[in-house]
Amino acid sequence: MSFEPTFETLLYVALVYVLSGGVKGVLGIGLPLVSIPLLAGTMGPVTAMAYMVVPTFAVNLWQVIQSGYLMGAFKRFWTAYPLAILGVAIGVSFLTRMDAATLTAMVGVLVIFVSVSQLFPLRLSVPHGFEPWVTPIVGLCSGMLGGISSFLGPFMVIYLVALRVSKDQFVGAIALFYLIAGIPFFGGLAVSGELGVEELIGSTAASVMILFGVVGGQWVRKKVSPELFRKAVLIMLILIGANMIRKGFMV
Repeated sequence: MSFEPTFETLLYVALVYVLSGGVKGVLGIGLPLVSIPLLAGTMGPVTAMAYMVVPTFAVNLWQVIQSGYLMGAFKRFWTAYPLAILGVAIGVSFLTRMDAATLTAMVGVLVIFVSVSQLFPLRLSVPHGFEPWVTPIVGLCSGMLGGISSFLGPFMVIYLVALRVSKDQFVGAIALFYLIAGIPFFGGLAVSGELGVEELIGSTAASVMILFGVVGGQWVRKKVSPELFRKAVLIMLILIGANMIRKGFMV
């Protein structure tokens, strides 16, 4: 899908990035989950994913440093990373070969899946003895899901919650996972020609708008109930995902 940078479309894209940053500021949930489904109809799913390269690395690098859990996360979950890279490579190979209609419908399904999993979180528990062999499986599954959608986090989030890690450990571990898995994902887009200089410039501009949104979201967080806001955003995303499926099958 070609992106026509008219005043109206540029204004819409800017507002989407500010909104996604605002949601990140209030809830701390992933930027791609909000921005990609909203931008897929304007610039196409793959381009929308490519535009997240700078925000993804900037935000997660900052979070992993702030958490103070860099080495701890790497030592505990290192077996997930090589398989996540493999999974991403497999996923991206499918992503770059899909037609726009199929990809739009598939992303819609994944948006609904991720939103429902966050709206009704699973209460799982992983015994400590199972961790050595469950970790690489989670890494592979997360990488494959992320490779075809850019949603790297859902399986890893469920796994970390099941391990009952602390808040700082959670932030550090998931941010490090995003950083490592993001390298083959965006690298794959670059090799396939979907991520170039134009997308890097656009992604840098998006980072500025997202930052404004994050600052605004942090202010909003003090004024509204985060839980109510979270539910409203997830319900909105479920409706957006359903509309993406409809569009995918109508083409």
